[in-house]
Amino acid sequence: MKKISLLIIWFFLVGSNTHKYYVSTSLYEFKEDTSSLQITIKIFKDDFINLINEKYEIDLGTNQNLNSKEIKELINKYLTSNVFIYFDDNKYEPFYLGLEENKEMFIFYMEIENLPYFKKIQLKNTILFDLFEKQQNIIHLKKGIKKRSFIFRKKSSNASFEF
Repeated sequence: MKKISLLIIWFFLVGSNTHKYYVSTSLYEFKEDTSSLQITIKIFKDDFINLINEKYEIDLGTNQNLNSKEIKELINKYLTSNVFIYFDDNKYEPFYLGLEENKEMFIFYMEIENLPYFKKIQLKNTILFDLFEKQQNIIHLKKGIKKRSFIFRKKSSNASFEF
């Protein structure tokens, strides 16, 4: 009887506490040899597919060619409207390069070339905030040996850094 009670309690606790985490990760890496900022963004496939379906009424789950012109334009539109980068208070728009996918994630690549000398960078990342209230975007910033990491949430989606 005691084992059955514990099993029922365990089942109730596990069943009632299922929680999905809404997280993306981004790496913003400065390449001094090419004067560029390379951006890698990892987003769970199901979250991004749901977002594109809800926002643009396109089912990426059935679309076989994620590199078609139409899909690339939609992805670029979404990413550039949710990733903001300022160098010394001047806005720069990253160029969408493409994506890779694995079982669970889409990995998006963006870049800003020909960066000027700058002292300050401001980042804002609102990816998936329009879909998930508890979305968190983990940001890693790397320039030379300096590394910083931050978590952006809906109410705090930007940060500034001085080098």
